[in-house]
Amino acid sequence: MGAVDTKKKHQREAPSTDKGNEDASRGQQQKRQKVERQKTQPGGELKVQARKQWEELRRGDLDPEVRKTKMKAMMDLLRGQIKELTFKHDMSRVVQTCLKYGDEQQRGEIAAELMGSYVDLSRSLYGRHILMRMLKYCPQYRSAIIKSFYGKVRKLVRHKDAALVLEECYAVYANAKQKWDLVAEFYGTEFALFKNDDGPKSLDAILAAAPQKRATALGALKSTVVPLLEKGTVQYSIVHRALLDYVRHADATDRQELIGTMRELVVEILHTRDGAHAGMLCLLHASAKDRKAILRTFKPYLQRICCEEYGYAVLVEALDCIDDTVLVNRTVLQDVCAMMPELLADQYGRRIPLFVLGGRSPHFVGSDALGVLAANDAVKQLTSKKDATQRRQELTAFVSESMVSWAEAHAAQAIFEPLPSQAVSETLLRALGDKTQAWQRVLDLARADVGQLGDKHVLLNPIANRVVTNCILAEHSQPRSADASLPLLPESNPPFGSDLLDALVDSEQLVAAACAGAFPVRALLESPVTGARTKELLAPHAASIAKAKKTAAKTNILDAILSHL
Repeated sequence: MGAVDTKKKHQREAPSTDKGNEDASRGQQQKRQKVERQKTQPGGELKVQARKQWEELRRGDLDPEVRKTKMKAMMDLLRGQIKELTFKHDMSRVVQTCLKYGDEQQRGEIAAELMGSYVDLSRSLYGRHILMRMLKYCPQYRSAIIKSFYGKVRKLVRHKDAALVLEECYAVYANAKQKWDLVAEFYGTEFALFKNDDGPKSLDAILAAAPQKRATALGALKSTVVPLLEKGTVQYSIVHRALLDYVRHADATDRQELIGTMRELVVEILHTRDGAHAGMLCLLHASAKDRKAILRTFKPYLQRICCEEYGYAVLVEALDCIDDTVLVNRTVLQDVCAMMPELLADQYGRRIPLFVLGGRSPHFVGSDALGVLAANDAVKQLTSKKDATQRRQELTAFVSESMVSWAEAHAAQAIFEPLPSQAVSETLLRALGDKTQAWQRVLDLARADVGQLGDKHVLLNPIANRVVTNCILAEHSQPRSADASLPLLPESNPPFGSDLLDALVDSEQLVAAACAGAFPVRALLESPVTGARTKELLAPHAASIAKAKKTAAKTNILDAILSHL
């Protein structure tokens, strides 16, 4: 019975096998017919031969010497006919491969043969990839490619393919003068037709030298920028530069009109310096309704914005200028608190919670963002009604619980790392609420054996001891800050210096820390709160400290300690 079933099964499968062979044969026949049809087209024989050689040339495992030989054969085949081939999908790939694997002379041949067609290539779905390769592999032709766009920038930036090439030129390869020559065309026909090497190199300089050109330049800028906004084409850095110039120089009515148009698109321009600057100005000048709309668009991308090199600055501006702290807490800080560990571990993400606690400190906020914030202060006096210190207190109250919880869980490790240690310090000093457990984590580290841990001890580690020293100083004086809006330190802060001295005495590590030249011991001696008691405890051991000084690599801290005994 089983043999009969097997025979029937094979009989059923046999037609399937025959059909598969028939399909394969039909596919090969169709492929041959396609090749024959291509040969009958203009340049068809050349294309067929080029594609056949390309299949071998593009292999990643090809021996360098073999590739060199095949590359020479390919150039012999294509020479003089490259321009006619570049706008076809399959042949575009062939030329791209030649640019990738050719030597400098061969790449130069291709670029020279395409001279005069650069703009047409940029507008081609397939040709633009060749132009991208030329920008990458033919540095001696970059200037010629960029100059070919002069006089056509306003049209090209609206073209979906050409705009990508224009962005590559502007953002990656153009020097300062070339960037200006490209973006200046947004300011009117005069700048598109005449490139003056000795003329102004910014819109500020143009308006300063010729104020009468203000209306013309801003009118041309608006006529270019508004259609791009309506089309949603704002992802390019050259457009961000134009937007920034318009927001900075337009009058109040035109500026409000632009912000109303682009409020849903601000989130798309935050990845460049100019775009982030424009976003900061939009938040600064926007109405309450527009601010709310802008912040709402940030919410799905908040972690990414926080961790971007330039994007974080726009959130800093929101924290600095918006009076409605309930709105800011709900749309920004609520999510910031939810991802606090991830943000505090990031170079840029940490700047958001630390700005709330520590204000405009150059330790937390980049110099570019600080410059923009300072320049915006005059406008804030007109747009903001809430006292800056009160705004800061309300924001601090919202983030404090999350910051303290983070410090309780991570202070023992974070205090030894350069960036997270700043978060530990600011949390201990400025966060509101009960910080006893977080501070206890630091005291536990201070009780460890100094002799056994050496430079890994919290009092001797160059990063960790700075946090401890700042806490000791904060027990008797307010930290210096460049931000006048920072509120005074909370009165509920633990008695940092007194607690540390008790911990060192209980663990019998005070003398060992002094002999090791621990900077916090010097701070304890100089503090009006703990100085007398520390001196009393260390005075009997002055000889031991002096003996340790003789073998110490650095003696300045030991000298300071001995001078107080």
